[in-house]
Amino acid sequence: MKVKEITDELNVNNIEDLDCVKKYLSKIFTVLSKETREKLMNLNLSEERKLKLARELAFLPEAKQKDYLKELIRVYRQMLKGY
Repeated sequence: MKVKEITDELNVNNIEDLDCVKKYLSKIFTVLSKETREKLMNLNLSEERKLKLARELAFLPEAKQKDYLKELIRVYRQMLKGY
């Protein structure tokens, strides 16, 4: 369903309410921030592992997503130093 269909269904008529609805919907459907998605895509992992990681991150608040990825990268770098 598109935003226009949702706002029509909710009978949203003024711009302020429309902006509020759009902002709310973007938060619901954007579970990973742009920064988190970019970091995830830059990891040296298979697409399958990236997808699994994205699913795990999706249930965390944005701050926890960042912490999780930061720690994952730190551990990965530590592992590489050992080889």
